[in-house]
Amino acid sequence: MTTTFSWGLDYINFEFPSDLPDINPGAFPCTQSEVGSFARSFGPAVFSVSFLLGLVGNGLVLAVLSSRRCPWLLADRFLFQLAVADLLLVLVLPFRATQFSQSWAFGEPFCKLVGALSAMSSYSTAFLLACVTLERYLAIVHSLQPRWTPHGALLASTLLWAASIALSVVELHFRTVSYVSQAGAVVCHLGFDARDANTWRLSLRLVSFLLGFLFPVAVMVYCYVRMLVKLRQLFFRVMALRLLSVILLLFVLCWGPFHGFVLVDSLQRLGHVGRDCAKEKILDFGLLFTESVGLVHSCLNPLVYAFVGAKFRKELSGLFRDWRQCRRQQQIAPSPVGSGRETEFSVAQMADYSVMM
Repeated sequence: MTTTFSWGLDYINFEFPSDLPDINPGAFPCTQSEVGSFARSFGPAVFSVSFLLGLVGNGLVLAVLSSRRCPWLLADRFLFQLAVADLLLVLVLPFRATQFSQSWAFGEPFCKLVGALSAMSSYSTAFLLACVTLERYLAIVHSLQPRWTPHGALLASTLLWAASIALSVVELHFRTVSYVSQAGAVVCHLGFDARDANTWRLSLRLVSFLLGFLFPVAVMVYCYVRMLVKLRQLFFRVMALRLLSVILLLFVLCWGPFHGFVLVDSLQRLGHVGRDCAKEKILDFGLLFTESVGLVHSCLNPLVYAFVGAKFRKELSGLFRDWRQCRRQQQIAPSPVGSGRETEFSVAQMADYSVMM
């Protein structure tokens, strides 16, 4: 297993069994000084930039969607919640940056809260992306125009967030704050009993990988391939799925490498991968860098909307124009709902399914 302490807060990698005596760092054949020095400069810089971009970007997404007077389509409901989940994760980045550069100084209750918010946001992001893709799949492949009632949409969202909260409860139970000699600082971490530490650690990693990455990605890939085949058969432009494909690809690229390094670390803990200083240093740097990339994902979706989504740019431009002409906007009547065009259905119409995409 790795001998280096990483300064992140994510429960997947960085846990310390409780009730163990302090270990003299000099007894280790490998030191953590290089990774620790890199973390102190890399973490705060990356998280600070991500915090600013994510706060502004996700805030604009919420503003654009909130400004719509017409009834929301189901995809827009999911995208709104996706921005909320990303924003929650963005809000914990300053606390992660503080622990990278110094030590945890916010107390145990806040440690539990930050850990729970991080886990909940990560799971909900994966679930919401899968839901957006599944909704498109049903509409395009099976020609099912979703006619969700407000109560049905509320029930789906409630179940999704309830599952995310349930999966984050472990953070509230195990999160603790203590001085860790390996880190030389007070750390917010998961404190497991020494006898069950490895079991808990590997179990949580497995749950996170299966439910927070593999299962959602499998749903996304299956649905996207089926949609692509359907649109090609109908000679319809696959450009309609361009923005969705970029968002899904970005999620895989940001979180896939991290789960790969976690797998290698788990195999090393189980004794299936040999140990030496060179491998451990690569693994430590990899875990630190890839987890940071995964967390940065929370600020990237708004950038994708802005650079790839022409509809989002149009809506955002209209929003700023409305802000400048507030009095005029108040006199504009809402767009009529229930016209004949809204009752017609075709695959081409279903590809135009959101004010964002």
